[in-house]
Amino acid sequence: MAKPALGFLGLGNMGGGMAQRLLRAGFPLSAYDPVTQRMQAAVAAGAMARRSPREVAAASEIVLSSLPTPASVEEAVLGVEGLIHGIRPGGIYIDLSTIDPMTSRRMHAAVAEKRARMLDCPVGKGPAAAAKGELTLMVGGDAAVLAEVRDVLAAIGTDIFHCGPAGSGAAAKLVNNLVSCAICALDAEALVLAAKAGVELPVLVEVMKSTAADHRHLHLTIDNVLNGMFEPQFRLALAEKDLRLAVQMGIELGVPVLLGEAAHMLHRMGSGEGLAEEHQSAVIKPLERIAGVTARRRRVFA
Repeated sequence: MAKPALGFLGLGNMGGGMAQRLLRAGFPLSAYDPVTQRMQAAVAAGAMARRSPREVAAASEIVLSSLPTPASVEEAVLGVEGLIHGIRPGGIYIDLSTIDPMTSRRMHAAVAEKRARMLDCPVGKGPAAAAKGELTLMVGGDAAVLAEVRDVLAAIGTDIFHCGPAGSGAAAKLVNNLVSCAICALDAEALVLAAKAGVELPVLVEVMKSTAADHRHLHLTIDNVLNGMFEPQFRLALAEKDLRLAVQMGIELGVPVLLGEAAHMLHRMGSGEGLAEEHQSAVIKPLERIAGVTARRRRVFA
């Protein structure tokens, strides 16, 4: 049976990898991104270039998007050249972006008015997993629609979770990133405190790995911090956005998110010090400045 025609909006660090996986899986793919270099890479891999989200939707049975903010998703869907003006009746829109549930539900409603269907399907893990098709997918929407597109999602992810009705995938992703980003901020505090106290940091990391303090960042992130490497696989600006949205969701639902607010404050400090385009773990730098210590393999006191 012929594979459905797909469209893809947003070809950045995450979207570019996912689009490549879909092409390798044999799906015909139309693509749009305003950045010329990204479009060129997609076309070289076999995608058909389109000039707008509207054109992508008109050429596709299923449209996927991977965009950085709620505003960018809203523009891609509802803008003058938004996909809403080209989506086919019976078509499916899958938003892979990390946005707030309220915006996601508005997009669900707008798509439904065009007699089309939508899933909110934010992803977990980073660009390396996107390139390998090993993402975690958190899906909100109709389970029957998920069943219809499972083969498409299986090309980009190994773990697919149906989290509930419209907006549930978006909510699950914010809760996930609330924990992950807060842990990264706590790691920064721990390393700076230990460095100031004279602890050998590589030894501390091994101690934590052997106790209930163990977690994924100790295995994937901390070594780069200790080596002074902050290449932006997951930009601090995006982590700050995710924490802000998670805290806002807590306010809207009447749920105290105290530790999340503290982590958000530290990320805002990092952005204010010009670190927004560095890796999220650069949140350690404001703490180092305040403490007068650099938490690296070889400690340097200010």
